[in-house]
Amino acid sequence: MQLFDFIQLVAKKIDLVNFLILRGVLPETINCEKCGNELYIDKETLLFRCRKRYFSSNAKKKRIRKQCDFHKSCKVGSWFSNSNLEIDKICKIVACFLMLRPPRQEFLEEELGVSSHTVVDWFSFCREVCAYWTDKQSEKLGGPGRTVEIDEAKIGHRKYNRGRLVKGNWIFGGFERESKKVFIMPVEDRSEKTLLACIKQWIMPGTTIISDCWKSYNCLNSEGFQHLTVNHTYNFVDPDTGKKF
Repeated sequence: MQLFDFIQLVAKKIDLVNFLILRGVLPETINCEKCGNELYIDKETLLFRCRKRYFSSNAKKKRIRKQCDFHKSCKVGSWFSNSNLEIDKICKIVACFLMLRPPRQEFLEEELGVSSHTVVDWFSFCREVCAYWTDKQSEKLGGPGRTVEIDEAKIGHRKYNRGRLVKGNWIFGGFERESKKVFIMPVEDRSEKTLLACIKQWIMPGTTIISDCWKSYNCLNSEGFQHLTVNHTYNFVDPDTGKKF
């Protein structure tokens, strides 16, 4: 699905909810937490509401007819939990993160009427999911004739805090150009000792490694790798705002 196809889908709330249910992002049914009755989502209000009628007895053993009053938002426990933002806006932010080239942040702020803080947080959540998926797909890369790009990044605001990647403040990863394979792992710091150990663990000797000019990578040519660098000081473009530094 292309970006504009998805934007058209998001324009109709019922169609969007059906799309999210079909892909397991939202639940279609739950059991009432009070009486166990099966509840179906109200696709307009996005609520599960129980109206089951039953009889109970009071102290005088008089039968009294009652109605269950349980209700719960379908957002609870989902990707949309703990957010007051409408699900269509959240979906637009995620779609732009996945399918729109930079600059994105200022565009979303203007188009959706949301704050910079909101966009930054949701982009961080999206990156967390990408990092979690990459962690599960990690494998050893490289070898003679292969090129691997490496980089490190500091983990920001997280939504789920799950998996081993939350153990360190930094994550380190690589991408093999030829095969599109990846690896990612948490690291305690960006020292030469730490990063070199990771590189030897995940990248095979003889690989051409491309990195930025961080000093910890200066040893790679003497460690069995061909090392090329990119200097981000010149003509660096922020991936979200499109601003050059």
